Amino acid sequence: MQKNDLKRLRLSLNSLTIFDDILKDNKVTAFVDLLDALSISEVDCQRIYRNYFRFYKEMIGFNWKIYLIDLIIKSENKLALTASASAGLKHCLLDNAERDLKIIEKLSNVEPQEIIELITLYIDQEMSQDEQEMFTTDLSPSKWPVWDNYILANDRENRNFESISAMEWLKQKKTKLKEEFDSNSWAANTPSLLNYYLEVGYGLYSDYVAFRVSDSGYDLEGIKKPDPITIGNLICQEREQSIVLRNTEFFLDGFRANNIILYGNRGTGKSSLVKALLNEYAAKGLRLVQLKKNQMDLFPQIIGQISKVPLKFIVFIDDLSFDATEESYKSLKSLLEGGVEVRPDNVLIYATSNRKHLITENFAERTSDVHGQDNIEEKLSLADRFGITVTFLSPDQESYLQIVEGLATQDDLRMDKDELRERAKKWTLMHNSRSGRTARQFIDYLKGELAITERK
Repeated sequence: MQKNDLKRLRLSLNSLTIFDDILKDNKVTAFVDLLDALSISEVDCQRIYRNYFRFYKEMIGFNWKIYLIDLIIKSENKLALTASASAGLKHCLLDNAERDLKIIEKLSNVEPQEIIELITLYIDQEMSQDEQEMFTTDLSPSKWPVWDNYILANDRENRNFESISAMEWLKQKKTKLKEEFDSNSWAANTPSLLNYYLEVGYGLYSDYVAFRVSDSGYDLEGIKKPDPITIGNLICQEREQSIVLRNTEFFLDGFRANNIILYGNRGTGKSSLVKALLNEYAAKGLRLVQLKKNQMDLFPQIIGQISKVPLKFIVFIDDLSFDATEESYKSLKSLLEGGVEVRPDNVLIYATSNRKHLITENFAERTSDVHGQDNIEEKLSLADRFGITVTFLSPDQESYLQIVEGLATQDDLRMDKDELRERAKKWTLMHNSRSGRTARQFIDYLKGELAITERK
């Protein structure tokens, strides 16, 4: 590689129009500074040395090619933002994306060995005797460490996009796209990249499938390990599931769908069902946003962020209830129906509650308020704002035992059926309840007990 090659590459980076946001990245900035040091007319080997090791330290634990591909995938650019309207995209957007990808591919192909050879040439031909002596022995370019720049082959066989968790699905989609970058010229991957933006997302949404509101309250942050529970893990819940799944499929297919309140006793699988929806429908564009009750006021701001993303979002509010003195229920009522701003088509609200009436009443309210009945009606009407109410009942003994048997089968726990059922009954006597949660706790305990017994 010649100095003029680096000059051309450095200059071409200024012409990035679609993926120009990658130039703000710390590692890319460090590499650009190294290019600057290598391509100036008067060579300064000490500056090159400092910039080389600054970039090398940035790249410890990273692969340069893969890192650049990750930046492209996460880039919040005009192509990604207009991906949902791809049929009407102007040709110049796609042309500029291809042109940018060619430039970034050249950036990824700069090998550390080529830079070291060029620096060695600088030292031999352009440095004074004193400077040459400085870069001998320990400082010799031949002893400089190099960063990782090779994509290792992945196992491309037996890839399954079904019956896996949402995060595993996301990981496999990203791996598949990276393999395409490794196999083809980067510019040729523009259609695949566009499809990825549509199906998976961009920016934060390309790395996560579940989100929460950050501590600052201004942005969403990804949940690294969302619950991998699936619909198949939830047993004796067919009636409740059919209602929720049907509404969710309407939503994903672009039809009108209702907000849902899932009401019932603790441990009956309300929250688990909502979380299982993510693993069931992530490939169809479903994403989950967890919102706490005390964050209701942030809802319009969160909606403003996700309404622009070409994905479908369920805003999940778990264990929803309000004390008589709380006023934040009014914000929720407005969000569900009747607010000035219409809820976007890509957002639904699913909430769970252990209370039939979401807001507690007090006797004083009934007797002292002149308009007490109006006040009570206002509070009780909150649940009515959800289009669908799904009631979860505690299982009877036979249903509970069926849940235990199903969980034992899923966990490959081998025990005589009669013994399993008898022990499950005794477990409920100690824990005073029958529920899916109790069954799960019993199976977890039994697995540990059997493992210790086998170890002896």
